[in-house]
Amino acid sequence: MAALDYLRQSGLVVELEGKRLRVSPASRITDDHRQYLNDHRVELLAELEVANDPQIVSIPQQEQTQHVIRTAATASSEWHQSRNLFIGHLMSCRACHAPTVRYCATGAVLRQRYDNTSMETTS
Repeated sequence: MAALDYLRQSGLVVELEGKRLRVSPASRITDDHRQYLNDHRVELLAELEVANDPQIVSIPQQEQTQHVIRTAATASSEWHQSRNLFIGHLMSCRACHAPTVRYCATGAVLRQRYDNTSMETTS
């Protein structure tokens, strides 16, 4: 909807009449708008056809899948603690070598704890 958004932000209403664009109010259309309409005609027609297609059903807001990105900034304190213990051990243990997944007994236990600790806070 990028092409339509530009015109709507300028206070213009763009409608599809058959295969023609209808832009109103005429008093607000500038030469720049006319040039934009000429340059983006195909794009605007496609956007309006999709917007007016009754077969395209919009998903209600509550049914839309929300993607949550988990990062260290939003992680639980338990996850931070297990990560810090594991990394602290890796930095000081000469027997552990993370790139080859080789750990001493303590490193293996700390790695397993780190892997199994949820980043989400439990309430």
